[in-house]
Amino acid sequence: MKPDRAQPRTGALERSFPASLDELERFVADMLEVLTACGLEDNCFVLELIAREALGNAVLHGCNDDPTQTVSARFSVRPDRIELCVADSGPGFDWRNAPECPPEPTCETGRGLCILKCYADSVEFNDSGNSVRIAKLLPVEEKEMSKDMEGPVQLTLEANVSAKNVQALRELFKQHLLDGARSMELDFSKVQSIDSVGIGLLVATHNSLAKVGGSLSLSNVGQDIFQLFTLMRLDKHFNVAPARAGG
Repeated sequence: MKPDRAQPRTGALERSFPASLDELERFVADMLEVLTACGLEDNCFVLELIAREALGNAVLHGCNDDPTQTVSARFSVRPDRIELCVADSGPGFDWRNAPECPPEPTCETGRGLCILKCYADSVEFNDSGNSVRIAKLLPVEEKEMSKDMEGPVQLTLEANVSAKNVQALRELFKQHLLDGARSMELDFSKVQSIDSVGIGLLVATHNSLAKVGGSLSLSNVGQDIFQLFTLMRLDKHFNVAPARAGG
């Protein structure tokens, strides 16, 4: 039986264990129990896939399948998202230059990072590449969206909208959605750079607003970023207004 949806969907699992596949299996099994207890059975396939990739990389590549080394994992379910953090005692890897596209069908390896990027909403490595935080967003309950906030939410973003700070922005946007926001206006006058993770957040925010009949709009978008949005055809999904010349 699923828990009453009036109750928060929360749960957590945290463990450090020897770098072995047997310990990986135990963690995954316990993680699936947490998901089931939270009434999130529909997410089990995706989260198991993500966990096996992240934990498998830590055990087999980060620690070379050496049980004298350690893997740490923290899994948490919150009302708006699921997070998995995995770290190993190995030297890490150069994630910045790792290919994100699927390899040729004849290749036997090289699909792990692509799977994470395809199935998770955000994938963030530390500098050395031996720790990763993965997030999967959950849909906002309609009952939590019942309030109507008068007028659009107006926010001025800072210089960078990228993987490093996107989680804080996601929290901010989600809170406004939970408070009943139907429209959001984002001032890009200070924004100097954006990456694919930041773009993904904008698309996710637009999708959430559109589900409740709302809208997302961007104003004062610099020339380079405006061109990027146009190339990505994002201007076809939400309003993107360029900065005025000389502004």
